[in-house]
Amino acid sequence: MAGIVAMGVAAALGILMDLNNTAVFTSSCVVYVAVSLCVQSRLTKFRTQLQGLPKHLPDGVTLERTGDRTTEHPAEHLRSGEGNAA
Repeated sequence: MAGIVAMGVAAALGILMDLNNTAVFTSSCVVYVAVSLCVQSRLTKFRTQLQGLPKHLPDGVTLERTGDRTTEHPAEHLRSGEGNAA
């Protein structure tokens, strides 16, 4: 949405500066791509920050953490067909 708004503003500025139609269109497209990439980057950063937060729990429920949440299993204990490709 921000990219479309920025494209409209760039087009209006291009018309006010008496640019020809090709220049107005090209500059509007460049502004659209730049703003869209900037917004996408900021949203990605925001989403990765939210992934570290705990999920919402109902009232009265506590989050218990244990020290040994992950257990490591050596590759020789895996059944055939399991494991990573490396």
